[in-house]
Amino acid sequence: MTDAAAIDDWAVRQLADYDARHPGSLFASGLQLGVHDAYALQAAIAELRYLRGEQLVGYKVGCTSATVRSQLGIDHCIFGRLFDTEQHVSGVALARTQFANLAIEGELAVELSREPVPEDFTSNAIPACVARIIPVIELHHHRLRGETPSAGELIAHNAIHAGVVAGEGICPSEIDSQDWSLQILADDQLLDHYTGPDLVTTINSSLHWLAESLRAQGKRLQAGQRILTGSLPSLLPITTACRLQVTASPVGEVTAEIT
Repeated sequence: MTDAAAIDDWAVRQLADYDARHPGSLFASGLQLGVHDAYALQAAIAELRYLRGEQLVGYKVGCTSATVRSQLGIDHCIFGRLFDTEQHVSGVALARTQFANLAIEGELAVELSREPVPEDFTSNAIPACVARIIPVIELHHHRLRGETPSAGELIAHNAIHAGVVAGEGICPSEIDSQDWSLQILADDQLLDHYTGPDLVTTINSSLHWLAESLRAQGKRLQAGQRILTGSLPSLLPITTACRLQVTASPVGEVTAEIT
């Protein structure tokens, strides 16, 4: 286990790199971290962000699918933190220069009505603690600097999260179809898609995993927080200006202009 002073020093450097859109110079220098130390570093960076006025608004669950795990060289879920400064509404225009090697995921997020409890996960249905299901475009700084991909680097980079564009969404009680599908398009050209009940199963399993993982670290989910539940389609690089659209049936859609 790494001592706290080293973690604090690394956190200052990591945050400076992040602000400069040049993440991860520590890992380019050969740093390797285990999962425990990586979460300690993520938490230390979060504390620095809180001190400068940023607020925690939720969490993301990453590496939920075999497709993304294969892309990133990891075999288990991880989580990152969502901050108020990186929340965008549907239709926003964002410059590619705001990101380090921009990549996106199309997925479903949920807004919580209360803290999840074990009884919420006794079936594969949408948990009763979910107030709203929201289509999102998750934005990433897709740049890893270690010699090989590692869970430690991903976690220390806040699961390579760089923001989220959110649609309006829908309350679970308003859903009138069980035909679930998700499409990701750029300039009306299909990039990737997923169809089937695993879109709901992923909401359930990701939220359950996150609640248990946070409790193990002495933290708890709260009403009003938003949780990105993970992508079943692949992580997609965005190399040119385009109009992005994620259409999620029966939830709705979200768009963003990349300039």
